[in-house]
Amino acid sequence: MSKYPRDEFDKVPETSSRQGVHRERLIPSRSGSLALIITVGVLALVLGLAAYFVLPRLGIGQGEGASAPASNSSTPAESPESRPAGTETAEPAPSASPTPSASPSPTPSPTPAAVVDRSQPVVVLNASGIGGLGANVSALIAADGWTTAQVANWGGTPLQTSVIFYGNAEQLPNAQELSRVLGIPNLRESPEFTLVTVAPGPGFQ
Repeated sequence: MSKYPRDEFDKVPETSSRQGVHRERLIPSRSGSLALIITVGVLALVLGLAAYFVLPRLGIGQGEGASAPASNSSTPAESPESRPAGTETAEPAPSASPTPSASPSPTPSPTPAAVVDRSQPVVVLNASGIGGLGANVSALIAADGWTTAQVANWGGTPLQTSVIFYGNAEQLPNAQELSRVLGIPNLRESPEFTLVTVAPGPGFQ
């Protein structure tokens, strides 16, 4: 019993099951808690099944797994030092496609050999001062098939050696052949001479 005097709020019987007109029951019902737990468990199960079956089909999470075996491979790469002695690396097969061959370059035609024309007459001018030398030279070239057009003495500037004169390039083969026959190595081109002219000088043998 309370020691305070009773008032209008004390009219409620003390044995009543009511705890207060303005309060609600604070203890939750067990049936609501059980339903919440079941709902959460079902949602977790559905999410797990979806992650297990659906995500692999979408390709999510497979990139890292596919590259892992390559990076964690325990087989060492073969190096030239690790190969057994006598083992050679196979060379790649040559390509079967035909290699375009270079077009053959035209073969240069050989330069025609110089033609010696013994039908061209030769002039002999004695520049040695020795009488009869011109006639002897004329006889030597006649023995090789040449024709002497004139035999005379040299009337120009005295020569220090024997010379064979020719007027142009067409006469050069004849001059070279006479040089071989007479042993005179000195050849001079001069347009003043219309025919190949042999001028035996001092020391001619």
